[in-house]
Amino acid sequence: MTDVTRSEIDTSELRREELSYEELANAVRELIDATVRTKIGADDVNDLTAQIRAASAKLLADAHPANVGLLLCADGRRRSPSNPVSGRRNAFAPPLKVKRDKDELRAWSTFNLGAAYEGPLGHIHGGVLAMLLDQILGMIPALVGLPGMTAYLNVTYRRPSPLFADLNIEAKVDRTEGWKTFATGRIFDAEGRTTAEAEALFIVPKFARERLERRQKQDPMSDDGEYEPNIWFNAPKNLM
Repeated sequence: MTDVTRSEIDTSELRREELSYEELANAVRELIDATVRTKIGADDVNDLTAQIRAASAKLLADAHPANVGLLLCADGRRRSPSNPVSGRRNAFAPPLKVKRDKDELRAWSTFNLGAAYEGPLGHIHGGVLAMLLDQILGMIPALVGLPGMTAYLNVTYRRPSPLFADLNIEAKVDRTEGWKTFATGRIFDAEGRTTAEAEALFIVPKFARERLERRQKQDPMSDDGEYEPNIWFNAPKNLM
């Protein structure tokens, strides 16, 4: 298992590489959609399957042995490229591009999902909606300096969330108690109607608390997402 991968590529080359991998993910995302919706004959499918497997073999000629983990780049930034919600290199991810406001202690984004995410006919699978809510809610604790792990996530579905429609997602802090952060969030359509809402609890694990306290005295929290990556380095394997 990989926890952290360090890259020494200079900033300009890193950006060029990132754009290439993002385009690859976009192409595979289009392929996933086409795979779900295609109606071509079996012979053509068999030919394409062989080509796709050949492409996969070429990509795996030089690859991470297992998971990618956290990527530490030469420009000082930290990324989670395989995240299934926001990972730029994960073709399953929409990807969700989240904006955050540290003053208002909230996060928000928009998304539009296609056929590959269908659950009820013509609508998004409830498990996908829960995953999106977990991701954006999980970004909230870092805004209050308490990056933690999900202890619980309660989702209430108010109405079906349609495919091929622009939807909004948002989350905000409800309250904090010691090492705990309570957050609420929702998904809503263009008319402002809530389709799903959630409440969640995030807790800073014991192994990270001393490290977090030390870091908070040194410099501000980073703006990297649902957690401050440095406090998770060398975390116990049974907690990661």
